[in-house]
Amino acid sequence: MTKLLSRLLDAQQPQFSQALTQLEAASGNGCQDIRLSESVIAGCRAKISALGLDPEDTTGEELYLALQQRLIDDDAMLIKRLRQISAYNVNAAGNLSEGMVEAIRQSSHSNKVFVLKASIAKQLLMTNAPKKTMRLLGYRSLGSLLKHEPLSLVVLTARTIEPLNWQHRYDAQLKQLIPAQFEERAISIASPHNDKWSEVCSQLLASSKKTVIVNKELGAIVIIPLPNRPNPGITTVTLALAADGLNGIQAASSYLRLSQVAGDFGRRVDLVATDDPLLTKTEYFNAPLSWETVQRFIHHTKEQVDVSLGEHLGVEELLGWQPVESLIHWIAPEMKFWKDGGHLAAIDNGQTIPFNILDNALSLVNRRSYKEHYLHHFRRSLWQEFIARYIRPELLRTAISNELVPELAGEASLD
Repeated sequence: MTKLLSRLLDAQQPQFSQALTQLEAASGNGCQDIRLSESVIAGCRAKISALGLDPEDTTGEELYLALQQRLIDDDAMLIKRLRQISAYNVNAAGNLSEGMVEAIRQSSHSNKVFVLKASIAKQLLMTNAPKKTMRLLGYRSLGSLLKHEPLSLVVLTARTIEPLNWQHRYDAQLKQLIPAQFEERAISIASPHNDKWSEVCSQLLASSKKTVIVNKELGAIVIIPLPNRPNPGITTVTLALAADGLNGIQAASSYLRLSQVAGDFGRRVDLVATDDPLLTKTEYFNAPLSWETVQRFIHHTKEQVDVSLGEHLGVEELLGWQPVESLIHWIAPEMKFWKDGGHLAAIDNGQTIPFNILDNALSLVNRRSYKEHYLHHFRRSLWQEFIARYIRPELLRTAISNELVPELAGEASLD
């Protein structure tokens, strides 16, 4: 079973087996690799059967082509669903991007996140004017720009297109921030459609190569407007990237909430702005533990484990993360097939065929052949699932308390 996981993760042997042995000894959770492998095998068989194929007599290429066709069909249903949401909640035109914004908003409307105050974000821009952004939007005055354009769009644009020296100054500003400059508010989601922003969105797409731009410290997401008749898969890719962005913001928010008493709070803000924060002071991992893996563990065990940390952070503030495919299924129930499949993949003749919706959608959009398809998001999901199964609540509580809230080390409870 360990061999199956190492092949799926493309891990090196014997290093993977040695690390697993150490992990089991330190955590006290034995045989989790066997349980996970059995779960992956059973999950793959169920998915293959759901496609109308025989798990015993289906080649890897046949499976890949069936998944691609399923994605084409489901993407068409998703487009229809988003147009309905837009027509019902926004306007009769049924704009696709507006429907996506509204659907994501509805899915996360009750989740408040700990993010930079708008007034502080404006101050950062006032002392570090995004001149390229100003020119692109046709403003000579920064004050006029900030008065007439949405702040979140301005910041996300600047973070994407401004030159490196501007980015370095902005990063330096983040390192000086303090907890009092943050607040609780809803995530900002937008997809600008007017003529002024049309060229900006084109440049954002060209610069980032992504249809979704995320800013975690500001808690903002911009969806590049989709064409009226998008190519197959692009709508699913965009929604999946937006869902992944929501998770990134949720994870960053809970990490920064817990870091408020840390002496290097500003450094942590700069960290989460560009990367997945890590827990480095763990007692039983050879490598740092990603905060998103912690969030995955909490998501799976919230009914069985008390995940509160004294009075400083309760269960509500730690929740919010959810698998990408779960959010997509919530928005479009017709796409149930992909639910719980983010960490699943089959192997045939040395080829790994993922059931991850984002990998399959990206392969479709980029017209990847059977031997060139994407695996990155599946492997990230499987690795997080693997590590999460070895987490012991009491050791995780100690790691979080020691690294993020040392003052609460004696009070915190995760077990």
